Amino acid sequence: MSDVVLAPLPRDAVDEVLHLRLGPGQDSFVGAIRQMVGETRESVDFHVIRAGDEAVGFFKIDRAYGEDSGFAGPDDYGLRGMLIGHQYQGRGYGRAALEALPAYLRRRYPWVDRVRLTVNHRNPVATALYLACGWRDTGEVAEGGRSGPQAILELPLKLAVGGSAEV
Repeated sequence: MSDVVLAPLPRDAVDEVLHLRLGPGQDSFVGAIRQMVGETRESVDFHVIRAGDEAVGFFKIDRAYGEDSGFAGPDDYGLRGMLIGHQYQGRGYGRAALEALPAYLRRRYPWVDRVRLTVNHRNPVATALYLACGWRDTGEVAEGGRSGPQAILELPLKLAVGGSAEV
């Protein structure tokens, strides 16, 4: 497994991730990095995925996801724009980031019980990775995504007495 560190990315430091590229066909599922860091809503937090001193990925946490998505609860946060740069793919950084994500989110947002995301039905590789890393398929479908229907997945963050996330 590749070691990664997840960290907040201040908006005045987005230059650190501008070198991240999309692979062929990935623009159907995630925006280009310049588009993603152009997000202006204050309810969206930027985060960087680092391997050593190098930024290898990026993601956003949308604190207004429950208000904006139409399918999340009012207190749900959303994971958006998860990206491992094409030049870094195939090294295990995506899996390592998703495995580190629950503990990171519990530290950063201790009041949040769950995080939700959508993943396009035409992206089975991403779906399988999310599910392997603790996300659950809700069985719900978000229609009308820019590339078609999307499965709605959720990651429980609230810890049970034994220390694992409640299921």
